[in-house]
Amino acid sequence: MIATLAVLGLLFLLFIAVLLIRTLRYTRHHGEKNRIVPGDFDIDEAAERLSEAITYETVSTQETEGFNQDAFLQMHKFLESSFPHIHQKLKREVINEYSLLYTWQGKTAHLNPVMYTCHIDVVPIEPGTEQDWEHPPFEGKIAEGYIWGRGAMDVQGGVLAIMEAVEHLLESGYEPERTIYLGFGHDEEVDGQHGAHAIGELLKGRGVELEFLLDEGTPIVHEILPDLHSPVALVAVAEKGYLSLELSTIAEGGHSSVPQGLTSIAVLSEAIHKLENNPIKGKVDGLVKRTMESIGPQMPFLYRIVMANLWLFRGLVKRELDRMPATKAAMSTTIATTIFESGVKENVLPTQARAVVNFRIHPNDTIESVTNHVRNAINDSRIEIRELIGSINPSSVSDVEDPAFKLLRKTIKNVFPEVVVAPTLMVGATDARHYAGLTKNIYRFIPLRAEESDLDRVHGTNERLSKHNYHEMIFFYSKLIKRSAGPKENYA
Repeated sequence: MIATLAVLGLLFLLFIAVLLIRTLRYTRHHGEKNRIVPGDFDIDEAAERLSEAITYETVSTQETEGFNQDAFLQMHKFLESSFPHIHQKLKREVINEYSLLYTWQGKTAHLNPVMYTCHIDVVPIEPGTEQDWEHPPFEGKIAEGYIWGRGAMDVQGGVLAIMEAVEHLLESGYEPERTIYLGFGHDEEVDGQHGAHAIGELLKGRGVELEFLLDEGTPIVHEILPDLHSPVALVAVAEKGYLSLELSTIAEGGHSSVPQGLTSIAVLSEAIHKLENNPIKGKVDGLVKRTMESIGPQMPFLYRIVMANLWLFRGLVKRELDRMPATKAAMSTTIATTIFESGVKENVLPTQARAVVNFRIHPNDTIESVTNHVRNAINDSRIEIRELIGSINPSSVSDVEDPAFKLLRKTIKNVFPEVVVAPTLMVGATDARHYAGLTKNIYRFIPLRAEESDLDRVHGTNERLSKHNYHEMIFFYSKLIKRSAGPKENYA
């Protein structure tokens, strides 16, 4: 018995030693030693240009009747007058009347080009919220150290920051070794079919193969976790797919005073109840695991023990991530019933009921696997399931060990030395998916600082961008564009 206890005690000590050794190897990052300090640049003039850009109401609408084409054409003229060096030295092409493609020809033909993309359209203001804005949403007011208005964060700020950076490089006489493309779609907020998709197809038809592409996407988030004091630069190396399924059923109609069994509403409601109570289970693997591994070293010691030993604490981590909607969405395919239609009068039994369920598909799943899950979860022959137009599978996952990602990470750390850089999954859709045929290295990141309270401003009320952060954004794009335009061996 004593020998057995001794063996058990020894095994326990070895177990604890393994946990501690793995944790101690999980070293903290103390920031980038080679920080680059922003140079002399007139941020006030740049802020004024962004302010004016916001005044052009380049709002995307699902219906062509509400499309303000004049606003987009005025934006084109504004860009042309505001950035003269770009329009003198770069080739500009207008795609489908409102999107823009710029080509900055490199000196070395055999080097694959790089591409920077954003979109010039913005979402509308929700009716009834106009008076909730501290400053009118399309005034572009500069006040309290911020540029206010729709598009400041999503994503006129990104478009103008890229243009400012390129203009500054041109003014300094810089000439790139590799070709640089700038692509600005006009309909990202409504799927990008006429903008980014057309640009992507045009470049594909020309045989363009990119070294990498950087689109707008996830920001630098402050206060992402209660016990994580470092801000995190989230770089999305993949994005979810998109699927909408129509569920419908037909039942006996008639007068409400003489019901004929379950109504169509009841049958469809039962099906939706089954589906939403049988979610697609998430996992702490792949990108979620990589995100946790990147953030973990900056957390307190007890958290580091957990993060360094996910093989043991995976279930605990998953339970915690499941408690927060944002992190839960990053682990799995989400299910959301967004439309339910049935009935025409309070005393008439409806013969038909229809619902639309929207899925954001995790890279672990596909359109086919999600559709099969729905059929199995509902398991009711009375429900017809139809896939709606616009479905797309999840993107491939870009390699975080590729020199292009390492260059991006290095530049982020140079400009924002206090941040932790973590690969992540984009839970929404971006224009990046339309360029998938041009490169395997697609990254979605915008150097925008956002505290938790700022995230609701995107597509919401009181959207704003600080002048200090805008200066950082311009500087970041300037350094990354210059570095990425050189030979690949200089990326590391």
